[in-house]
Amino acid sequence: MDGGGYSSTGGGGGPLIHLSNIGKYEVIDDFVTIANAGFFTTVLAIVSARIGGLGGFSLNTYFELFGLEGIVSCVMLITILFQITRYFYTTLYGTYERAWSPFIFICFLVGVQVTYDLAFYYGVVNVLKKGQNYMVDIIRAYVNENKLGALGGHVVFMILTALVAMIMNESSDLSKIVLFSVLAFLVPYALAIQYAKPAPPAPPPKAEKIEDARGFY
Repeated sequence: MDGGGYSSTGGGGGPLIHLSNIGKYEVIDDFVTIANAGFFTTVLAIVSARIGGLGGFSLNTYFELFGLEGIVSCVMLITILFQITRYFYTTLYGTYERAWSPFIFICFLVGVQVTYDLAFYYGVVNVLKKGQNYMVDIIRAYVNENKLGALGGHVVFMILTALVAMIMNESSDLSKIVLFSVLAFLVPYALAIQYAKPAPPAPPPKAEKIEDARGFY
């Protein structure tokens, strides 16, 4: 792949993991890899939310209500944030013919992700009133339920997506198509997994009857 990559070596001296260069924003082919990686981690998040309770009831409600539309929105957001990161990485770091650095790229990515989260929360979620947009209402509930854990979870999610994209970037087009097809096949089953729902609220206590000493109510 043009631009090289970073290899972590095992005990025998051979390459263990090759982290390919996905930092050049002009390379259009990397869009497919990044979108595929985002699709993979999104499906992984759905399964984790359904089985392990990741993100709590609100995240499961998001996927319950918006389904495929919610998945498309997540994958496209990931792709956009990666492209912004790729632009900053290329213009601020890669213009001086420096070697590809996965660590620097991930640092840029985390900065873009945190900036987006804060801007979206304070510029949209906190501005729109409840009932004006159902998706924003669910995101608001998700943030209120998870607090800072939502921000930290997003950072881990984006780092994992970046690592998956770097690893699979040099795989063949056939491998990418097969992965996409398998994920698309599994999505309905992942969404159909039953998850723990909160218990219904307890019924209000019944008013006690007051009886006077003469036996009258």
